[in-house]
Amino acid sequence: MLRFFKPRLLALALGLGLVCAFPAATAAGVLPTQTNQVILSCTDGHSVILWVDSATLSSLTADVAAINGSGTGTSCGLNTTVSNPPSGTAKWTVYDYNPSGHEIAPRNSPNSMPATTSGTTTMFNFLPGAFTALLTSTDKSLTGDLSGKTLTDNISLSGPATTFMTQDGGADCVGNTPAAVRFYFVSPSASGATPPPPGQHPAGFYTQFWWSHPVQPHYLVTGDQSINITASMADPAEWSDWNGQPATNPAVSEAFLEATHNVQTVGLSFGGDCFFETGVQAEYPGSPPPYETFSSNFSEP
Repeated sequence: MLRFFKPRLLALALGLGLVCAFPAATAAGVLPTQTNQVILSCTDGHSVILWVDSATLSSLTADVAAINGSGTGTSCGLNTTVSNPPSGTAKWTVYDYNPSGHEIAPRNSPNSMPATTSGTTTMFNFLPGAFTALLTSTDKSLTGDLSGKTLTDNISLSGPATTFMTQDGGADCVGNTPAAVRFYFVSPSASGATPPPPGQHPAGFYTQFWWSHPVQPHYLVTGDQSINITASMADPAEWSDWNGQPATNPAVSEAFLEATHNVQTVGLSFGGDCFFETGVQAEYPGSPPPYETFSSNFSEP
């Protein structure tokens, strides 16, 4: 049975004022004016990343303040850094949840064991005790207008891990196994109305984030295995948004089309088949090294 992503942060349905006119498709995922990297995190542990311009950041800051004062019991925070948009050869970043599970952070420093890329192959090690959430790129050659593309990834795992698990019941809404991997992309230009959870208000925020539904085996089970997944950006039936709405739903289909033409970030999301971005942790029989290594050969033929 197909399961749609269920957001861990329903309070965001109160509305983040990011609605904007749909621009023409761009060649690069991160625009020159989008110099603010934003990590939006909330007390329920959900955390997302996008790049925005200064005006959008001001609006987002005001909306987060409104959520914090709404009395729902959920509070959110923004962690921002000013950075130059990525350029040059493809560069991938791996993100892990921090020990509290409330925010994801990139592995950028050499001591953090960042992802390494050689040609079309990107590799990273699973850190003991850490839940890895995302492996993404904003590289110009991989983002922009992907509306006619098919995403493909030949994935391999190697190392001593005995199994993998997610958290917060992300596997099947009850348990934490099996863990899973799927495609994921972000398009800040694709804000639009989406049916809200019961008792909440619609938010354009949801349609900026999209997850695929692989029909191929996509579970992380053993320390040595291979997985091949694909997803067509031209097939709405293969995707759903933050709020679990399939892209075939007329309420979000226009936003999905806009998103595929203006992709800012693309890559892989780790979680389960109930919650798609709860992260994945490798279970080690002892203390590494050696580490469990994830290898991704991503392409857009």
